[in-house]
Amino acid sequence: MSLANYNDDQSPSTYPPLALAHSLSVCRNFVEEKLGVKYTEGRKTEFAKSFRESGPASPVFFILSPGVDPLKDVESLGRKLGFTIDLGKLHNVSLGQGQEAVAEVAMEMAAKEGHWVILQNIHLVARWLGSLEKLLERCCEGSHQDYRVFMSAEPAPTPQEHIIPQGILENAIKITNEPPTGMHANLHAALDNFDQVQECVY
Repeated sequence: MSLANYNDDQSPSTYPPLALAHSLSVCRNFVEEKLGVKYTEGRKTEFAKSFRESGPASPVFFILSPGVDPLKDVESLGRKLGFTIDLGKLHNVSLGQGQEAVAEVAMEMAAKEGHWVILQNIHLVARWLGSLEKLLERCCEGSHQDYRVFMSAEPAPTPQEHIIPQGILENAIKITNEPPTGMHANLHAALDNFDQVQECVY
């Protein structure tokens, strides 16, 4: 397949979503033809597997790395499974600046109604982490089976500065995402972003 197959009359201004989807398909096919299928085959099974292991009592804990936003994986999977902010079934709380009360309300509602909750940057609210640990335990008791909590935090610079309660870490499924290095990894990262664009197009 080549770009020559694209009809000049079908300009992006006419229907940009279809043009974009076509371009992404051409890019993927070109990479597969020239470099091999290993550069285009799906890589997101890691998070899908982690999600299947999660549950109301087993939250997912993302250990943040510079240049990586693992919560995009949560949002991408949520779109596929019907858990989005637009549908009111995904609650995304960026902690700090007094957002602890918002997080508590979101978790209690999500536990009852079977929603997902994202708690970003929990390392910024050290004083609240003890309350969070208790809230996680309380909300999972008798909760809806679809209830899930996804948390993120930066790693502590030293063991002495570690602030995440042991109870949270023991119950959570821990995921570390490193930024891509090398051509192979960067191609995968770029194609993963294309997949997210195509999900929006369709």
